[in-house]
Amino acid sequence: MIKAVVDNLKGLWSLVVGLSVTGRFFLSPQKTVHFPRDVVGPEILESFRGPLELVPADDQGGSKCISCQMCARACPGDCITVVKGDAGKAPKEYKYDFTLCCLCAACVESCPAGAIRFSHRVYMVARSREELRLDLLADLRERCGLEPAPAPAPADKTKAVA
Repeated sequence: MIKAVVDNLKGLWSLVVGLSVTGRFFLSPQKTVHFPRDVVGPEILESFRGPLELVPADDQGGSKCISCQMCARACPGDCITVVKGDAGKAPKEYKYDFTLCCLCAACVESCPAGAIRFSHRVYMVARSREELRLDLLADLRERCGLEPAPAPAPADKTKAVA
């Protein structure tokens, strides 16, 4: 009998704690951004995880990446491909498939050189999955101003988007 009363009190306490958490968030200000009337502020961008990007080592389009491939090994989605360069430590190819990424940050945490990070591209749009398979070295050169952005290919309206 006493055990049943104690179990009921524990359940009641759990209910009170859950309702207090719900009540706090219910009364807090709304965090939804009504696009396009509002834009995302810098306070939200600090914690936003967009697609990966390489960290520039200098203004010449060089990357901090040392081609150790720790990011590719740590990735549970197998979305990173790093091809070592011929001379030195710089990678020859750094491909990233955003369609397979679960944004877990295992690759970012495992990088010994701190060469990759999450971007803050909030308004990234793609019409097909192929557009989400990114070449991060070309993206880095474009961000450093060394390579113009490729012109988007005209969309074929007869193909179905997967």
